[in-house]
Amino acid sequence: MLYDYLIQNYDKGEPIFLADIFIEGMSEENIRYHLKKLTDEGMLSRFESGIYYIPKMSILGEKAVLSAETVVLHKYISRRGKRVGFYSGYTLANRLGLSTQVPLKEEITSNYAPAQVREISVKNRKYIIRRPAVEITEENAYVLQFLDCLKDIDKAAEENMEVCGKILTQYAMEHRITKEQIDRFLAYYPLKIYKAIYETEVAYVSA
Repeated sequence: MLYDYLIQNYDKGEPIFLADIFIEGMSEENIRYHLKKLTDEGMLSRFESGIYYIPKMSILGEKAVLSAETVVLHKYISRRGKRVGFYSGYTLANRLGLSTQVPLKEEITSNYAPAQVREISVKNRKYIIRRPAVEITEENAYVLQFLDCLKDIDKAAEENMEVCGKILTQYAMEHRITKEQIDRFLAYYPLKIYKAIYETEVAYVSA
C-alpha cells in the first residue's frame, strides 16, 4: 500500500519527507517500518533520517544519488508542488546580479523554517533558513522576495543604488509586481525599506 502511494505521488529522484506522508489507517510508526523495509529491499533509497526517494538509474546503470540542493529546494522552497519559500539575502543578491560574491551559506526564507533564523547542514552543505514576514504563497512569493531584497540591499548589494534600482525594476516588470501589491505588505517590514525604495528609485508595474 505504501509503495503504491509513493509511486503515485512522487517522481523518481524526488525527495519524500516522512512528515508529508499521510495514509488513512497507517500510523507514523507503521509508515516508518515500511519505509525501512522498502529501503532494505532496494525499492527506496534513504537520504538521511526522515528523507527518502524512489531511486532512478543514471546513464551508467547506477542508482543516481540525491543532492543536498534538491532536498533543500523541495523542503524549503517548493513543497509538494506548493510554493513555500524563496532564496533571499546574499544568495538572492548574487542571483540577481546585485553582487558578485558567492555566499558560502545559501540563504532561504521559508514557511518551513524551524526558527526565526536557523543555520542547518544538509550533507555537509550549510544553509541559513529564515521565517518570512508574511506566510509565503504562490500569489505573493515574488512580491515578498522583492521586498526582502530591498530590506537587505544596504548590506547584500555591491552595486550602487542606481544600478540596483534598474535591476529590481526589471525584476518587478518581469513578475508583474504592482505598487498596490507592495503597499499591502510594507507594514510587515522595517522602516529602512522606505529609504531603500527611495534611493533605488525602483519602479513597478502600473495598475
